[in-house]
Amino acid sequence: MKIIIVGAGPAGIITGLRLLEKGISPLILEKRAQIESTACAEGCDAYSLKKIPFDSSPYISKVIKGVKFFFPKNSCLSYHIEGVVLERDEWLKEMAKEFVKRGGKLRTNARVSAIDEKNVFLSNGEKMEYERLIGADGPFSIVRKYMGIKQKIVSGVQYKIKYNTSDMHYLHFYFDKRFSFYYSWIFPKKNVLNVGLAGKFKQLDNFLDTFGLNKKNILKKEAGAIPISGVPDRIIKRNIALIGDAASMTNPLSGGGLSPIIHASSILSNYIYDLKEYEREIKHHPIANPALLKAKNVLFNLTNEELTAIGKLFDGKIFGFFTLLKYPFLIPKIWLLRKGVVLAMKWGW
Repeated sequence: MKIIIVGAGPAGIITGLRLLEKGISPLILEKRAQIESTACAEGCDAYSLKKIPFDSSPYISKVIKGVKFFFPKNSCLSYHIEGVVLERDEWLKEMAKEFVKRGGKLRTNARVSAIDEKNVFLSNGEKMEYERLIGADGPFSIVRKYMGIKQKIVSGVQYKIKYNTSDMHYLHFYFDKRFSFYYSWIFPKKNVLNVGLAGKFKQLDNFLDTFGLNKKNILKKEAGAIPISGVPDRIIKRNIALIGDAASMTNPLSGGGLSPIIHASSILSNYIYDLKEYEREIKHHPIANPALLKAKNVLFNLTNEELTAIGKLFDGKIFGFFTLLKYPFLIPKIWLLRKGVVLAMKWGW
């Protein structure tokens, strides 16, 4: 079977490795000149990472104990779950090498410019026939555009900052509208912090100033798009399937995309001959649970006053069941957020 995967990011390469396990050798087309990671906070839960048919352990920058959610006035809620922060660029490059070593085909400088029912057309005029086409080409996917599927995105910006992280063992999320309409983050790596938010660099500079992070220690400046619309009703069209950011599988609550890719790639490889079943399985999987989108919408619309109240209620606690009678007006919102957070922590880094 002629299978073409558009995009050599994590979605494309992990799917390629899965297909090789099934005895199928796909061709991956990558528009860039080399394999490289796009902007990403680089976190992943340990459980999901182990599911990849590749040894990721050499590319783990830091093992973390869980996640801390910070609210206005510095109140905090903790969630304990084992995870890692990757050296994602090196990890992706080595995974691509392993894909080729195992018999996969990978072409760089291969930009897809057009698609029809049987062929992809490259910008150099080359025509390539396919029996299955997999769109793993990110939030601005040409494959998704051909399928006529829309999605919502927000811009994400990030600095990599030199920092002593020896005493940091948690991922930090900040829900404070002073910095971002969505959320901000600090992810510790070995001697580096990934510091970012949904928004603009001007907002991120304000975030750095507030937390006393020295701009002189910035090592790298990154920006990218974060899909936030959740998995759409349709992710296939005839013999074409979408995965990863192209399918808006990025968790709409946490913004995490790697864990959903890992689980979706397993399903796609299992049902590569029956894409309708792939779509059905994804719709029923926790990565596409409507509670994630509902929780994101609640988070978007919370005021800082409401976030402060939630923070006071949960300050210093470990996530679980809580008495909410103190703030009855927040009960419906907290319930939706709680359900979304539990799903996000297990399935949506």
